[in-house]
Amino acid sequence: MDTIDRKLLQLLKTDSRMPLKTLAASVGLARSTVQERIRKLEEKGIIRGYTISVADPEQSKFEAYLWIRTGSATCAAIAPKVACLEGVLQCRSISGDRDMVLLVRSPSLEALAELRNCVAAIDGVATVETHPVLKDWI
Repeated sequence: MDTIDRKLLQLLKTDSRMPLKTLAASVGLARSTVQERIRKLEEKGIIRGYTISVADPEQSKFEAYLWIRTGSATCAAIAPKVACLEGVLQCRSISGDRDMVLLVRSPSLEALAELRNCVAAIDGVATVETHPVLKDWI
């Protein structure tokens, strides 16, 4: 790895989506040469992947599954009411002793509790169990 490779790595750390044209101009090489250098850095395992940064990571801080038992209403009647709530990512009917599961995201535990209370207040919802996500493995 030489000074040009180090410069490319620094540029890619700053912006991993920087166009080849811009990278090439920054290091004074042809685009095809820069593309080949990046490919070799990837093959050697020096570049192991590309990531993104979320503008406001606090907005996606807490995720939870809400397990719902319906009372007098059907899942089809409840789904539109929960789907419009801010923070609801998924709404699914399930089999078993619970009728629905929601995947929700909130910026704080307080907001999660508020969202849970909104779901529980929907006509036809009998019970709501809250299961916060502790860790993502995949």
